[in-house]
Amino acid sequence: MVEGIYGTAQEVFRTEQKIEQECLFYVALSRARDRLFLYAPTQKSNGHQWGLSPFLDRLGQGLNRRHVTPDRVLPEVPEDRNIELVIEGGLRFSASQIGLYESCPRRFFYTHVLQLGGRRGETTFMQMHEAVRTVTQALIAEGTTTDDDIDIEKRIWEAMIPYELADHGSIEELKTFAMEMIQYFVAMRAGYTPESPTTLRLAFGNDEITVKADDVLVGQDGKLTLRRVRTGHMRSKENKDVGTAAFVLAAQQNFPDALVDSLSLSDQKVDSVSLSKAELQTRQKKLGDFLNHIRLGHFPTNSSTRTCPGCPAFFICGPTPAGALQKKF
Repeated sequence: MVEGIYGTAQEVFRTEQKIEQECLFYVALSRARDRLFLYAPTQKSNGHQWGLSPFLDRLGQGLNRRHVTPDRVLPEVPEDRNIELVIEGGLRFSASQIGLYESCPRRFFYTHVLQLGGRRGETTFMQMHEAVRTVTQALIAEGTTTDDDIDIEKRIWEAMIPYELADHGSIEELKTFAMEMIQYFVAMRAGYTPESPTTLRLAFGNDEITVKADDVLVGQDGKLTLRRVRTGHMRSKENKDVGTAAFVLAAQQNFPDALVDSLSLSDQKVDSVSLSKAELQTRQKKLGDFLNHIRLGHFPTNSSTRTCPGCPAFFICGPTPAGALQKKF
C-alpha cells in the first residue's frame, strides 16, 4: 500500500522503521544545548543481551562511553505481587479460560476470579458470527445434517433477528458470508453419524480443566471424531496454545482411539490436531503449573501496547486492596 516502494512488506517495514528511528535520533541530538547524555540498557529483563543503537557510531571518537551497574534493584510492581487467595474446594476452568491465563494472568484474574466480565463490544461482523454459531449449535443439538439451502437461510435469518441486522445496509453480504459458512459446516459432516456433544474433563488432582467437543461424529469405519468448530479464522498458533493441548489430552484420557480435529468456517478448512508425546508432556506440565500459580494468587500483568488498550480491564488493571480473597469455583 506504499506507492513507489519495491520489495516485500517486511523489507519495506524495516526500511521505513530505520528512517523513522534516524529522524527521532536527530531530533534528540538537536535539542541539546551544552551537553548530551544518552542512556541505553544493555540487558533485557530475561538476562539476554541488548545491543546498542548503530547510530551511536556516527558520533565519532569524541563520545565518552561509560558502563554503569545499578546498585539497587527496581521495587516490585504492586500489581505483580501475589494475591492472598483462599480457595474452597478444587479449581474448575474451561480450556479457553486457562488459555486466557497463558496470554495474560492479570486479565484472567479480573475475568474469571473476580468475574468482572470481559466481553468486548460486538461489531456487526461479530454479530453475524454469533448468528452462525447459533445455527451450527442448533444443527449439532438436533443431530441433523440438512443440506436444504432454504432451511439454512431461514435458520440464519431467525438467528440474526436478535441482533437487529435486518435493516443493516450490508445484510445481503452478511447473509452470503453466513450461508457459505453454514454450507461448509454441513458439507464437512457428510458421511458421518452425529452424536451428542460431550464435555471432557482433564484432571489435575482435585482440580480439573473442562473441554467441550463442539461436534462428535462417527465415521463409516466406526471411528470417533471429536471436533472443535470455530466461525473465525484458524490461528497460526492453533496447535501451540495450552487450550488446544488440554483438548487433545482430555480426548486421549476419555476416548483414546478418537481422532481430534479443528474446523474453521471462515477458512473453510479442517485441520487434524495432533501433538507429539513430548509436546503433550510439556503442555500438561504447563497446565499444572498454571493451576498451581492460580492457587498461589500469582496473576502478573502481561503488558502490551497492542492488546492492553483494547482490554476490558484496561482502566482498572492495577494493585488490589490488602487482605484475603475467598473463592469457590
